[in-house]
Amino acid sequence: MSIRFKLMLLISLLFVAGIGNAVFTFQLESHQKEKVQWILHTHQVINNTEKLLSSIKDAETGQRGFLLTKTNAYLKPYYTGVLDAKKYFKVLKALTADNQIQQRRLDLIKRSMEFKFTELAVTIELVQKNNGDDSEALALVMQNKGKKHMDDIRSLLSDFNHTEAVLLEQRNSHFREHSAQITTFIIVEIIFFLLLAFITILFLNRNLFTPLEFLVSNIHKMESGKKLDIKAVTANDEMGYLLSIFFNMHKKIYERTKLLTYKAHHDELTGLKNRTNMYDEIQNSINNLKELDSKCAVFFLDLNKFKQLNDTLGHDAGDLILIETATRLKSSVRGDDTLFRVGGDEFVILIKDVKAVSDIQNIAVNILNAFAPVIMIQGQAIEISLSIGIAISPDDTKSSEEIIKFSDVAMYEAKRDKDTNYKFFDRGMLKRFSDT
Repeated sequence: MSIRFKLMLLISLLFVAGIGNAVFTFQLESHQKEKVQWILHTHQVINNTEKLLSSIKDAETGQRGFLLTKTNAYLKPYYTGVLDAKKYFKVLKALTADNQIQQRRLDLIKRSMEFKFTELAVTIELVQKNNGDDSEALALVMQNKGKKHMDDIRSLLSDFNHTEAVLLEQRNSHFREHSAQITTFIIVEIIFFLLLAFITILFLNRNLFTPLEFLVSNIHKMESGKKLDIKAVTANDEMGYLLSIFFNMHKKIYERTKLLTYKAHHDELTGLKNRTNMYDEIQNSINNLKELDSKCAVFFLDLNKFKQLNDTLGHDAGDLILIETATRLKSSVRGDDTLFRVGGDEFVILIKDVKAVSDIQNIAVNILNAFAPVIMIQGQAIEISLSIGIAISPDDTKSSEEIIKFSDVAMYEAKRDKDTNYKFFDRGMLKRFSDT
């Protein structure tokens, strides 16, 4: 067999292999992008589900604040929450239009939302109609119909999110399988070119063997978990080009997934955790109390007169106040404690594993001391004042939902008491809360 024939055969094989490689690579990239879009779509559904529940809670918080204080300022978060809930509901309906099971769940959620919002609106109208007399409104609240609808919404959204989480895991699994197929394809190509190089080693040692050895070396690095130096892959090498595409695409997907996961669980403005996993984290802390004399506490914090500052100085200044608040809270608690931003100017702190109530009181004092210095905004010295409600587990409750509710009630007591900035929860507050 002549040298010319061998070269022509090699060139033909390379041409066929190059065409097949380009077509297959295009198909792999198209399929991979489609799978990435599905993953991002599922993240979007889960994110909007959390926003829907948060909006309903914001509306409920605004109504509760209005009933407690008769202050019209609390109607703004109420109306905003209602509008946002309807908006996020429409988004979820559109995102899950192809899933009949999720559509039926959304129809049930819509029905419970309508009942819930109707009760909220009726209680507000009763107080306004009766010139501030809230007896009828509170009587309606005490029937607990709104709580039942809220529990139904939470249960349905939990099932809704579970379904989406299952879909997300399935799509992640498909993505991993597809990535394995790409890796398999690379290995097959390597073997093919190694055999071809062995046959034509006298002619193509410099052009084929050396690049392939380099690729094999880098794939071994990848398999052992070492960082692959993509820059070292020659630009004219098809194998190196394919490998760089694969790893660049993998890197982008990994970084995007990591960013989406972070955003789903953290407040964008302050960087603190949001309410997404707050109940679960608090319940886990309660369940993990190892010793009988060990306690954990929940602080519910609210900025005093924040709305007035926000309206006077503007939203940019308000954002700076919230960022500074988060910074000072971080500096005044222990490293193991967890901070959440749960509303516009509302924060929750989980204080873990303390031995005595006095330790909890010292942390509250540290927080208040951290806010003693003024903050300079737009050339003005602004004082940041807090109202803090504190509930303790296991003393007050062993339920995450109750301990947050109790600390919220204690916070309102502290806000009404002009002589102190913090209050520990006691059962008498519930009666005063219901009599308000």
